[in-house]
Amino acid sequence: MLNFLPIMLQLAAPAAAQPLPTLDEVQFSECLTLASKDPASAISNFSLWTQQKGGYLARACHGFALATDFKFDLAVPILTEAATLAEAKGDPRAARFWAQAGNAAIAAGQADIAVDALGKALASNSLANNERADSEVDRARALVALGKNADGEAALATARQLAPENGAAWLLSATLARRLNKLPDALAFIQTAAAVLPSDPAVALEAGNIAIAAGDDDTARKQWEQTIKIAPNSRQATTARAQLAALAAASPAPKDEVQSR
Repeated sequence: MLNFLPIMLQLAAPAAAQPLPTLDEVQFSECLTLASKDPASAISNFSLWTQQKGGYLARACHGFALATDFKFDLAVPILTEAATLAEAKGDPRAARFWAQAGNAAIAAGQADIAVDALGKALASNSLANNERADSEVDRARALVALGKNADGEAALATARQLAPENGAAWLLSATLARRLNKLPDALAFIQTAAAVLPSDPAVALEAGNIAIAAGDDDTARKQWEQTIKIAPNSRQATTARAQLAALAAASPAPKDEVQSR
């Protein structure tokens, strides 16, 4: 999953403070808390709330619970409905519901739906800059998945401008630049990503990928070894081990070893 949990937990209170929370607001807060800890139970306990005219807050939390439980394809239509209903009621949280519908759609492999939902989120002025940056990063993912690389680059540039501390924006910018063979840009982006996320295995892995693309085998080897050191049991470490094995297999034997045979 991408950035679902932090944004959804911001939704437990309405944007404009109320003297006393309504029953729906209380249930929404309780649902989000349970969903973040035990999404399966939240789905079971609060799906009935959705069915009993719980409104868009019930749908938003039901969708959040489904996505947290990795049921992204089921979460997308429910979150979309929540966003649509919230928008009709003038609730500024609609933008966040749209953002999370887009986030879930990316995870579900529905890039076209993601672009549409994220565009609606970004059309609102109710998102803070860091939230807008996260949505631009997600939109870039979806655009690249649709083969719209130039639009993806533009979205990432906007994300970097909105939130220079957003490490994902720099990392994805580096990855996309490498894939487009823009290696000087890729190197600049990954250097910033490493400064922002100094202990992230994905950053070290990508730094190795950029180095190998630039023909710098030694740096690539060091970065992939660093990936394994940072998080030995991660999927990035698994990829790094495979990359190191491929590099070793492709490297010529040392000169003295050849002569001794």
